[in-house]
Amino acid sequence: MNKKVIVVHPGKQHSFRLAEALKKDNMLLNYVTTVYDKKYSLTHLFGSFLKGDNKKRFLTRKSEIFDENVVQFCEFEGLILLMLYRMLPKSKITIAVEKHIHKLVYLKTIKFAAKNNADAIVFYGGLSEKHFELKNRICPNIKFIVDVPTPTNEYMQKVLENDIKITGDEYIRIEQATTWHSSEGKIPIRYKLADGFLAGSEFVKKSLTDFGTDANKIKIVPYGVDTSRFTLKDFGSENQKVRFIFVGRVNRRKGIQHLLPAFEKLDSDKAELILVGQYDENDVLVKKYKNAENITFKGFVTQDVVTELYKSADVFVLPSLGEGLAQVCIEAMASGLPVVVSENTGITDLITDGNEGLIVPASDTAKLFGAMNWFVENKKSIPDMGLKAYNTAKKYTWDYYESNAAAAIRELLGE
Repeated sequence: MNKKVIVVHPGKQHSFRLAEALKKDNMLLNYVTTVYDKKYSLTHLFGSFLKGDNKKRFLTRKSEIFDENVVQFCEFEGLILLMLYRMLPKSKITIAVEKHIHKLVYLKTIKFAAKNNADAIVFYGGLSEKHFELKNRICPNIKFIVDVPTPTNEYMQKVLENDIKITGDEYIRIEQATTWHSSEGKIPIRYKLADGFLAGSEFVKKSLTDFGTDANKIKIVPYGVDTSRFTLKDFGSENQKVRFIFVGRVNRRKGIQHLLPAFEKLDSDKAELILVGQYDENDVLVKKYKNAENITFKGFVTQDVVTELYKSADVFVLPSLGEGLAQVCIEAMASGLPVVVSENTGITDLITDGNEGLIVPASDTAKLFGAMNWFVENKKSIPDMGLKAYNTAKKYTWDYYESNAAAAIRELLGE
């Protein structure tokens, strides 16, 4: 008999993919969330007043696969939170509202699961002692599984503090304030009491085990990308200079405090850097390098533009201090780009150093320069490594994720 699993996420993230995987495997009992485009819902009504890209983004909160399984709690509060994300993304008010909604939705879901004889609930962070107390009181046999898409805030505090010691750049405390604010000041009880965990990479697993989580409870399930949106670049059209491309938020968690100084040391006659993603014009690093030779800040662009930029680039670079699994890197590889990535991107689970690209320690500007310079000095190796990257990336589809995710849940439930 198939197990009955509830997936609950007050937001969205990749929880849709997990719910769809469980639905296809006949294990999904319900998908619980706040904001969802269901007919006659507040979400549907609110979305009808939006225009353009905002409307498109808003109404992606719908699945044709598990629509009949959706249950909504705290929908109005969820809509308020979405507005706060847009207006006050780093505010303590936003963080407090987010925590309150998580707490309330989870409590309601546990009660709902008990009434409907669920075998397990998959949560996405935010589980507190009160949730476990409720479980022990009304449904002790229901398994609590936590999907951990990114490294824990407690672990990332250590990583960021180490980077501050290396660079002396304290601005990261402001830029990444939510990492400190989201931490509970002590080891969250969920790390020890949850019955199982899904982690996107070994790096995420380490962020759990370092705080006492039993490694045997953790199943690594790498995320996928829609590889059909990307095609192998034409290696015959060679750039005069090696064109490095960075895609993501241009901030210190992504490692720009190492990327920009490292690139600056490269021969300007042989290399150029394209940075794609939102950036703060008032950031001292951005001001310093905005008009630098061979560095271009593209800002935010649509996904179709990113796809074209990959085709015109030579090497993808992401020296991030902490990712769950950098899907943007898989997308670049699916376009035929070799990569330069830090050990903290999760991508090191998928590639071999020197094969699909080069792996460097996080927060190491010198090693990053060395890796980028290797591509400058070994330009002829780029097509071969790019083809290897392409062949590796093709494996990591959402179908592959769904198959692994369903199998991992079954294992955690003892099947």
